[in-house]
Amino acid sequence: MNNKKILAMLLVICIAAAMLTGCSSGKGITIGSKQYTENILMGEMYAQLIEAKTDITVNRKLNLGGTSVCIPAMEKGEIDLYFEYTGTAYNEILDLELAPGITSDDILNTCQTQLNDNYSFTMFDPVGLNNTYALAIKTSRVEELGVSKISDLAAISGDLSFGAGHTFYTRVHDGYDGIVATYGLNFKENLKMDTSLLYEAIDTGDLDVIVVFGTDSLLKKYDMTILEDDGGVFPPYHGAPLCRNEVLEQYPELKELLNSFAGAIDDTTMQELNYQVDVENRSVEEVAKEFLTQNGYI
Repeated sequence: MNNKKILAMLLVICIAAAMLTGCSSGKGITIGSKQYTENILMGEMYAQLIEAKTDITVNRKLNLGGTSVCIPAMEKGEIDLYFEYTGTAYNEILDLELAPGITSDDILNTCQTQLNDNYSFTMFDPVGLNNTYALAIKTSRVEELGVSKISDLAAISGDLSFGAGHTFYTRVHDGYDGIVATYGLNFKENLKMDTSLLYEAIDTGDLDVIVVFGTDSLLKKYDMTILEDDGGVFPPYHGAPLCRNEVLEQYPELKELLNSFAGAIDDTTMQELNYQVDVENRSVEEVAKEFLTQNGYI
């Protein structure tokens, strides 16, 4: 067999191998995200940062699904990295219950230790925001309903309609079952719908109480009031990147990059970034790039 034929065969083999691995250079990671603006934005920011600072090829599987989708995908190696929250990791992934007096630092330390030990995942330093779950009503109805705390709803919940995103009902400790058990709620109507539709439904009067996130941009647009979680159902939800250890061993340069935003993105900043996408209809890619550029990350 002459040299040209040998080279041609080797080329075919290399191309086939590249197709199987999904990346011709062998250097690639896959970033996933949950299915709402903030999580997609954070995934895109990490993707652009890694692309700008390394020669690692980044594959995106953004808008993938909730924690119940992302964690199995991480375990199977279908995604390598996504943005998670300490409260979710503590309650839902590690299946731990909040103890009296536990602090946000305690929760973070437990998450970092047990995610590493039990899953071989590294949770990096939080970026600063606390995107806790919350129950909210229209500000215009606060006086009418006479409520300021979630416990205030117990006496009137039978007259109210409640709505939340689908994943809220799958959460064991800090989801629908948790608030009902803690506060003794019994809503006359209970609707599951896409998160994007909840604000429209409460604005038109189809819902009275909805589940929101603390950094939602639409809280401002729809003039909403968050009710105090006086029963302590919702733990702190400090957001941070979660990455498979195997990937960090393969690409050690990621360790510094994944801590780039530590402490730099507070609730107000995140709410504004979300607002630009949700209300001003700018693309996730554009908003992410502008943030990274303006703040000197790229």
